[in-house]
This record gives sequence, C-alpha cells and structure tokens, in this order.
Amino acid sequence: MNYDYEFELDPRSLGGKPGSVSLKKDKQNLIGISIGGGAPLCPCLYVVQVFDNTPAAKDGTLQAGDEIVGVNGKSMKGKTKVDVARAIQSQKEIVTIQYVKLHADPKEGKSLDIILKKVKHKMVENISSGTADALGLSRAILCNDGLVKKLEELEQNSFIYKGIVEHSKRLLQSYFQMSNLHKELGDIFASIGVRELQPNASEGFAIFAECHRGFNKSGFDFLKKMKPMLSDLNTYLTKAIPDTKLTIQKYLDAKFEYLSYCLKVKEMDDEEYGYAALHESLYRVETGNYDYRVVLRCRQLARERFAKLRSDVLVKLELLDNKHVQDLVFQLQKMLEAMTTYHNECEDELSKATIFPIEVDLCGGAMARDD
Repeated sequence: MNYDYEFELDPRSLGGKPGSVSLKKDKQNLIGISIGGGAPLCPCLYVVQVFDNTPAAKDGTLQAGDEIVGVNGKSMKGKTKVDVARAIQSQKEIVTIQYVKLHADPKEGKSLDIILKKVKHKMVENISSGTADALGLSRAILCNDGLVKKLEELEQNSFIYKGIVEHSKRLLQSYFQMSNLHKELGDIFASIGVRELQPNASEGFAIFAECHRGFNKSGFDFLKKMKPMLSDLNTYLTKAIPDTKLTIQKYLDAKFEYLSYCLKVKEMDDEEYGYAALHESLYRVETGNYDYRVVLRCRQLARERFAKLRSDVLVKLELLDNKHVQDLVFQLQKMLEAMTTYHNECEDELSKATIFPIEVDLCGGAMARDD
C-alpha cells in the first residue's frame, strides 16, 4: 500500500543524548554489535544487540536501541545497515562510533503483552511435557534447566536436614532430662550419706552421689558441645536453603521476563518481515522504530539481570553443595565424638565407684523408719 504523504520521525526518539565512543577491534575484526534499521524502510540506524565478551560489551557505552549516526566522523544518514557494517570493517584497529542514546524509560517496554507472556512462560514451566504438547505450547527453552532440578534437590536436602534437626532435638532433650535426673539422684544419695551412722554405708552413699554428679557434669558438657552443631544445622535449614531457594525463584522470574522480551522481539521482527514481503510500509518502522528499539533495550537489560542472577545462583549452589557434603559429615562426626566422650567419662566415673559389695544395716541406719 502506497501513501502520497511522508511520515515524520517519532518525536519520542528525538530527546536522546549524542556522543561518540572509540572501540578497538578484536582478532576477528569485529566490535561486537548487530545493526538494524536504515534505508530504504527506516530513517534511522540502531544497535539491535551487543554481544557478550566483545569490545562493545566490555566498553559498555553502546546499548541496544541506541541510534548510530556516524562512523569515524562520516554521517550514516540515509545509509543501509550494510553500509554501516562496511564502514566499520574498513577501519583497521580502532573504530569511532557516533551515536544518540535511546531516550526512553525501560518501563515503557513492560507492556501488558510482556506481562501476559511472562505468565504464559510460568504456566508452561509448571506443566508436563505431554500437557504442553497437547496445548501447543513449546517447552524447549524451559526444559532441562539444571537450576530448576537443583531446586528439587534443595527440597530433598531440606527434608533430610529437618529430620536430623528434629531427631537431634529429641536426643538432646532426653540427655538433658537424664542429666537432671542424675543430679537429683546425686543429691539424694549425698543426703542419705550425711545422715548414715554406719561408716561404710556413709562412704558408699557419698561415693555413689559423686558418681551421679559426675554423670550430670558429663551430660551438660555433652549438651554444650552439641548446641553449636544443632544451631549450625538449623541455620542451614532455616536460612541457607530458603535464601538459595528465593534466589532461584528470582532467577526464574528474570528468565521468564527475558524470554518474554525475546518472544516480543521475534513477533515484531515477523511483523516487519511480513510487511516488507508485501511491499507495504509499517508505520513504526517509517517513524524510527522507537517502540521496537525500546523492546530491544528492555531485552538487553532483562538478559543482564538474568545472567547476574544465574551467576549468583551458581555460586550459592556451589557453596551450599560443599556445606551439605562436607559440613554435614563434619557435624555428624562431632556428634559421635561428643557422645563417645560422654560415655567414656561415665564409664570412668563408674570405675572409680568401687564400693560393692557393701554391708548396710537397714534397720539401724539412716533409712530406718522413725517410730
């Protein structure tokens, strides 16, 4: 469809800040950007993508959506993207790019369509492959995410640690009650020993009282050793695992948002190609393709968030795995060593109490009833 009037540039794209950046080419004679727009359909040229680990990415000045207005001081107005690529390639080592920054708030790109696409991705992630296929939804880019599987492993580890913590608490409660019982028995035997008139019996009860007090002391020493171990396991259960799970959830949210922008860019590309195939003009392209460039910028920012969160998750998972494998074994060894020490000390106390056999006249001693 042909029009007999000219379009003007979208006024929203005219407020960008101009500038220039000099980039040293890599070994492949590239600076690391892809270019879109240009003659004959679009009145401006712009950065579509900045590739990772390239001169442009390391410099950080150019971003997706920025307009390219010149190369080495030569204006690119009215040129094609091929012309720009050739101008960049013609330079041997250093290329200077004149640009105009995209004047846009990234919130402009977060439309209802993006939110709905994000919800769709979340739904697809949580349904089975069979159901997704039946609904005609692709799960290719979402399946086999190793970090999602790690989330399932964390759930299992959380269950294991919860069982260990609960069992340890019951165990320590039993030792606490038993230690208090030994103290009470020690006090009772000491009281009887003081009142006992028979020397042998008095000495025997006093020795037995000290033995039980020794049991009590060893029991509380054992509890003191166990308390930090239990606290460490509980910290892993209530803080480390939930914090890592939250980070994974944030990563998944960032992934869904990034995928949504990728899908939006593809849809806009398909729309543009469709119009071009029919030799018809597309209003947004003829006016500077501002909306498309905003989505490109949003996609870049979403990808940066996604990459950062993925890196954070990988670091936390590595630390958590090391703690799970090494620290759990270490803590259980400490528990066994503490229990062994406790029982050895109790055995030593018993070996000191060599008071048997002992003769006690129950009728004439402290245990006799007063009439």
